[in-house]
Amino acid sequence: MTAAARAPAVRGLGARYGMLLFAFVVSGLGNWTYRLTLPLMVLELTGSALNTAVVYALEYAPLLLLSLPGGVLADRFDRRRILVAGDLAATVLAGLLAFVVTSGAAPVLVVYVLAFLLACVEPLYYPAFQVLVPSLVRDTDLERANAWLQMGDNVMSLAGPAAAGVLIAALGYQGAIWTDAATFAVSALAILAIGRHQGTAPTPTDALSTLPAPLPEARPAADSPPRGTFLGEIRDTLTHICRDNRALLSGAVLFALANLGTWMVQANLVYYLRDYHGVTPAGVGVVLAAQGAGAVLGAALCPWIGRRFAPGRVVIAGTVLAGAGIVVLAAVRDVTGIAVLWALVYGVGIVNMVSWFVLRQRTVPPELLGRVVATTRMVAFLTIPIASVLGGVLEQHWQNMYLIIALAGGLRLLVGLGALASPLNSTAGRTSPPEPQQSTPRGP
Repeated sequence: MTAAARAPAVRGLGARYGMLLFAFVVSGLGNWTYRLTLPLMVLELTGSALNTAVVYALEYAPLLLLSLPGGVLADRFDRRRILVAGDLAATVLAGLLAFVVTSGAAPVLVVYVLAFLLACVEPLYYPAFQVLVPSLVRDTDLERANAWLQMGDNVMSLAGPAAAGVLIAALGYQGAIWTDAATFAVSALAILAIGRHQGTAPTPTDALSTLPAPLPEARPAADSPPRGTFLGEIRDTLTHICRDNRALLSGAVLFALANLGTWMVQANLVYYLRDYHGVTPAGVGVVLAAQGAGAVLGAALCPWIGRRFAPGRVVIAGTVLAGAGIVVLAAVRDVTGIAVLWALVYGVGIVNMVSWFVLRQRTVPPELLGRVVATTRMVAFLTIPIASVLGGVLEQHWQNMYLIIALAGGLRLLVGLGALASPLNSTAGRTSPPEPQQSTPRGP
């Protein structure tokens, strides 16, 4: 019996999906270890806030440069192998970074180069990961599958920084980065244990050909997608988004504009809490923990919501609700109220994300899904660095974060209301309700 067959199923979603979730959580722990360790290490090496900020900037540059190539790779090649290759590349790069730090000679330029290369893995990895999910579960289980992944991600957002802090305190920066490298290696082994996903034709000599057959209701992937030029494949993707499936275009624009509002607040939240309300570091931790708790609650509600409403309409309603919540945030003054309200905003945000994932997975042909995921994600994320800087610039000039928060929430609210007139406001992506079973008549 294979490792995938022995893996515990996740509430009926199957052993293969369970291995994918395990890999996601383990690599998530590695990501949080990296995100905390590297900025702290650079700050200690240089003593410069600007040099430390460069580390965060390096996380976004690869997203803009490599998202489209990542989508093409996900549609051309075995997604499982892409994930394994990505995890192994991250293992090697994190290992090199740990070696440089352990040797005692860690020039900040070398750290930057390795950090940039490590950040390049994620936009090549993510589309393949998203496309693999619908090939492992039934179509009717997509809400639950995506919700479990988001729940695992947000549990790591709560536990990951604390675990990373313990590792740094106990093992130093080099020990924490070595541990980071190990988590990616474990993730690669877990992905290997999944076996070939549906849609790939195993050869008679393939050692994984003995894996159980895919679920009968699982969505099939393309057997042999046609391969054109890179620009041709991108043109096909844009045609699908802009002409054939305009709900996706509406959704990508909605998320881009909503992120413009949200990240004006998100990027300046710690500053707002400390400078405007005098919240202690412990209080800031409470707000961030509440954010994670709200996200977990939102993920838990996704299956219930997904069974009742079309995903596009959920995204619109969630955008309106989150915008209204951010507007109200400008009027809240006590840390408890801020924590509760921000938890609700984040919970709604997670429901939006899961609904968006399901809409793409259900309405996009499998041979296009990787490119569509990468393209729409790139559009949605384009405004995040702009919003982060814009919020800081406006605060510096106006010195009124209350007004900035109200404007940011109002922008998100208006974006959601405007989307009511868009193709996103449709029943696309909703599963058909099960037909009622006819009872067998009983004799007298």
